Amino acid sequence: MNKKTALLTALVLAASVHAAQAKDIKIQENSADLPAPLTQNLANTAVSMGVQEPLTIKKSGEGVSISGSNATRCNIKLNDGKIAGVSCK
Repeated sequence: MNKKTALLTALVLAASVHAAQAKDIKIQENSADLPAPLTQNLANTAVSMGVQEPLTIKKSGEGVSISGSNATRCNIKLNDGKIAGVSCK
């Protein structure tokens, strides 16, 4: 990959990440009691994995369980406030 292609790819990726973070996800219920930035990050992750808004976020074992208006549910394991694993069905 040449430098021009690598730079273009990095710019597109940065723009898409920023655009994804800019959208406020509709959260119907949140009983996980986590900091707002982490909650938003978890919500963005769940939506990107197929969970449809509005979301329900609940504390579950070592992380959270996120469900929405469809049948998809994500279990996100946390370690020191960071995502350690994602499993969605």
